[in-house]
Parts: sequence; structure tokens; C-alpha cells
Amino acid sequence: MKTLLKIVLTLAILGALGYGGWWAYNRYFAEAPKEGTVYVQSVSAITGVGPAGRGSRYGGVVEAKNVIEIDPDKDLTVKECFVSAGDKVTEGAPLFSYDVASMEITHQQLILDIQGLENDIRTGNEKLEKLKNKLARARENQKLDLQTDVNAQELELRKKAYELANKQKDFETIERFLENTVVCSPVTGKVRSVKSPEGSGTQEMGYGDGSQSNAYITIVAGNDYCVKGTVSEQTIHTLQEGMAVRITSRVDDGVWQGRIYKINTEEAKQSAGRYYYYDGGGEQASKYEFFVELDSSEGLLMGQHVYIEPGAADEPAGEGLLLPFYYVVDTDGAPFVYAADSENRIEKRPVTLGERDEERGTVTILEGLSFLDRIAFPDETVQVGMAASETAYVPDDMGMDMGELGGMDMGELGGMDLPDMPDMPDMDMPEANMPEEVPAEGAAG
Repeated sequence: MKTLLKIVLTLAILGALGYGGWWAYNRYFAEAPKEGTVYVQSVSAITGVGPAGRGSRYGGVVEAKNVIEIDPDKDLTVKECFVSAGDKVTEGAPLFSYDVASMEITHQQLILDIQGLENDIRTGNEKLEKLKNKLARARENQKLDLQTDVNAQELELRKKAYELANKQKDFETIERFLENTVVCSPVTGKVRSVKSPEGSGTQEMGYGDGSQSNAYITIVAGNDYCVKGTVSEQTIHTLQEGMAVRITSRVDDGVWQGRIYKINTEEAKQSAGRYYYYDGGGEQASKYEFFVELDSSEGLLMGQHVYIEPGAADEPAGEGLLLPFYYVVDTDGAPFVYAADSENRIEKRPVTLGERDEERGTVTILEGLSFLDRIAFPDETVQVGMAASETAYVPDDMGMDMGELGGMDMGELGGMDLPDMPDMPDMDMPEANMPEEVPAEGAAG
């Protein structure tokens, strides 16, 4: 009996040691991002919402919906500018005038040139008429020389007519300029910037989105504001034109309502090469601008930085979560996703599907998945049991060690001199995972 008990205890101890070794191997060695590792993202990052299903926040800046740029004629010289940056102007108000002193001299010279050409053409026509009459009465042995004179005179008249037409065109152009030596504002608004016509100086208001304009005078038309935001390709499917959004201040409790009226999907801002090591990061991303029309802009300042949150304040949350349907594998009516399990290994996670939105490319997941789960894109390389990693692939030729870069603070990374590396993409991160941005000293709130 004692011998049997010893055998049972020995087997139990050996089994426990074996299980412990197997668990330790899978926990500490099999997860190493080597061959057989699958990149996964959190559902909250893919769907553009926070871990608890809260809407994500996108950075935005207040802009004018209509900005007018005015440049002087490249062939003229600005004599005097009547406005400065920050001035309010009305439609028809004078902005600047041209120096027309030299133009007036040219104008008088053109009058003389036109009169001289008209006299030459009149005299030439009289001479041509005499040559033709003489040719008609000439003897045969004289006709060849007279015909040559007629042809030469006709050619000279055509040259004079062409020169006269050009002089008249220049005269009409200068006449228009002399009648409008002062350029006036086409709209009512506020002058944002005034640059030197020679490009040697700038007067500029302390607001705007930071974009540079090379125009001589830039005017913000009216008080009609909009908010410009930026979204990445991973979350652009969560936005659509006409969607209600909330605009919130970064410095106080100010809230404004609006709707997305434009998503610029044709002009993507490409950024690739550098890599994020956050949850929800990716190898590379294209950025797209979108614009929000405000119900009211009261209390907002031009150039103010704000947050954009999809969904109106009174909009109820829907059931389930919206997932891009290319993440779902539907085989024989048994849909599943490749998800990371508790041991950080890939498994087939059955899901219950709801409605499918073909236009937005999403499907509602009713059961089987939460915003905290991490899933992989189901390509042919993904296999059950592979290790899951939230670290994006970094090429060997980047010249930095994974461990070294992974342990660096992102602020340090932003300050490094990496001349051979492309720009790092900005990622749309869930509110719960995104550190609060601190405006630069002196920047608008």
C-alpha cells in the first residue's frame, strides 16, 4: 500500500513538473517574435473606439471655410498697401495700388506708335493702289518688275497690320490697368496675412492652422468656421459624410455640435517606414483629412486646437460592435476571427454576426468579441497556435535594435536625428490609450 502511494505521489510530482516546464516554455520562449509570429491589433484600435466602446477622439483645428488669396499682377509693381494683418475689410474696400508712373509713359508711347502705324498703313495702301494701276497699263517687259514691287508692298502692309494689332492689344491692357490702379477686396472678412510683394517680409496674424500661404494678401471671408481633422486608413471606415460629431475644447469644458461635410479620400498624406509600438499601432498608414461643419462657432477662435468625437451628445450607443468584414472568416456558415487567447496564441474565435453594411464595409459582431480582444488579419500565413505580437515588424536595415527602440520613450524618438528614416505616421489611438496632448507654450487652446 505504501509502495503504491509512493508511486502515485512520484507520478503526480513528475506531471506537475512537466506541466510547469511546458507552461514556462510557452510563456517565456514561444512568444518571442521570431518565425511563426502573427501581428495582432486590439479591436478598439481597429474599430476606432476606446476599450469600453467609447468613441475615439481625433485632433482638429478651427479653420475658416473660405480663405481668399490675392496676388498682384506679375508685370506690375505694388505702389502702396492699404491694409495690415488683422484688419477687417468689407467687400470693395481698397487693398493695394499699383505704381503706374512708368505705365503712363508706356501708354503715351503706344498712342504715338499706333498713330504712326495707322499713317504708314494708309500711305502704304495708297502706294499699293498706284502700283496696281501702273501694272495694269505696263508693257509686258515691265510687268515682272512691277509685280515684284506689288508683292513687296503687300507684304509690308501685312507686317504693319500685325504690328498695329499687337500695339492696340497692349494699349487696351494698359488702359484697363490705368482705369483700375487700386485692387479691392472681393469679400467681407479679416486680413490673415500680408506678405512683401518681393517676398522679403510678412505680416501675419497669430492664428491659423499653421499652413503657409505664398499669396500677397490672404483674407478670411466672414466668420464661417469649420474644423479640420485627420484620420488614418485603419479607422476611416468609421467615419462618413453627414455623421454627427461633437467638438470639445482641449483646455475647458466647451462643447460644440456639428456634422462631417467632407472626407478628402482622394488626397492621402502618405507616411511610411517608422513604426509605433503602441497598442493599435501599425507598420505604416495613409492619412486623410475630413471637415466638420459647425452648428454654432460661438466661443471658438481661429486656429484653436480641439478634439473631434464621432456621435452626437444624445446619440444612443448601438448594440454589438462594427468590425471591417475582411477580418471575419465565414466558412460553411460558421464565422470566426483569428484572435489572441489568454496564452498569447492565435485561436479561431467563433462570432455571431448581425447586419452587414456593404457601403461602409462593416459587419456587426453581436457575440464572441469585445473591444479588449486582439485579432489578426486573416491572410494565408495565419495559423492556429502561432504566437501573437502587438509589435509591428521593423526591417533589419533600419539600423535599430527592436529591444532598444521598444524601450525608448516616444518623446526621445521624436527628438532623434534619423536622416535615413521616413516620417513616422500619426495614428488614431483610442482615447483611453492616448496620452493627453499638452499644447505648446503660447499655442492657442
